[in-house]
Amino acid sequence: MTDIFTYTIYISLLILLISLVSPKFLIRAYKTADNSIFIDFSKENKLFFNHLIALFLISIIVGFRYEVGVDWRAYKNVFDFIKNNSSFSYQDQYMEWGYFAINKIISVIGGSYELMFFTVAFLSWFFIFKSVPNILLPLVIYFLFVDEIFFWSMNGVRQFVAISIFIYATRFIISRNIIKYFVLIAFAAMFHFSVIFMIPFYFVPFGKLYNQKIWAVAFIVSFFFAQTPFLVDSLQIIYFEISKIIPFLSTYTRYLDTGSLEAQELVVGLGYIFRQLVAVVILFFSKSAIQKYPQTKIYFILYFLGAIFFNLFFMFQLIGRLNNYFLIFRSIVLAIVVYHLWEIRKYRNISILLVVSYFFLYLSQIYNSSNGCSPYNFSF
Repeated sequence: MTDIFTYTIYISLLILLISLVSPKFLIRAYKTADNSIFIDFSKENKLFFNHLIALFLISIIVGFRYEVGVDWRAYKNVFDFIKNNSSFSYQDQYMEWGYFAINKIISVIGGSYELMFFTVAFLSWFFIFKSVPNILLPLVIYFLFVDEIFFWSMNGVRQFVAISIFIYATRFIISRNIIKYFVLIAFAAMFHFSVIFMIPFYFVPFGKLYNQKIWAVAFIVSFFFAQTPFLVDSLQIIYFEISKIIPFLSTYTRYLDTGSLEAQELVVGLGYIFRQLVAVVILFFSKSAIQKYPQTKIYFILYFLGAIFFNLFFMFQLIGRLNNYFLIFRSIVLAIVVYHLWEIRKYRNISILLVVSYFFLYLSQIYNSSNGCSPYNFSF
């Protein structure tokens, strides 16, 4: 839909965020002896006052929205019910403890549902900001917005918190700090239990798994095996068996019902084709990007897994929910690839093309009300 106010809100927010997190004053600290830029993906990312302002702005837009997001009213109703029923306890509902606790605390202190959305958004984006080096943060934020993640985050509220924490936790796979990784996964599980499937990835030998040709072949082959009944049935059986061992995972077995397993609608349009082309671009330039920034290998591999699983199971909600933990890395590897190509003069046009084409996709998402993002209204 065409709504000037909605376009103004979303475009202004994106411009302000990128302006605020621009790291020009930090570039000197990143430069090496040969005047190139060194990026350490394992080092703790330090946030400054400008980052806090950016976090505040995005949390205001997310927190004080009204009827924006497919599940907005459901989350609001849960908060109102908790607030109006003082005896309502964690055992009386299905949401995870961390999300319930935020709702309960804010309701007890007399806060509103806006404060609840604000708090959850601030927590989510705080971990996003802490997940990547400041020099790449503007590009990562840009692609999280234009690649539909921002709009989805106002719908998949609880899982977005868990995903954000997981992205941050991957730093400790790189630095090989198992305690911090497990603590963060446990914290993320307080908002969405599905994150526990990410526990084994600490033990994956990412350093040995990258082979451009093998991943390219796997990506191509995945098209031919899309929706194979044997694969889908096998995954369902595996999930049911795991849920017997880990009982609280049975919460998500409702997605395995015949009626809810399939996505409501699949439109293989320009957006789908565009993202497949983007995957090819990422695959093609991943080798040189990883050679320049070896620590990024984990991000590319996690994204490749997501791209392949998407091709195989794009019609199935349960697998799609789990795949969100992988596909979100597309925004990060896009930022790495664009930054890498910009440093190579002959490839700068490709870098610009990716940024510009994604912006038009962003405008299209607003027009089509992706994840119920339009029209945007404030709650006051």
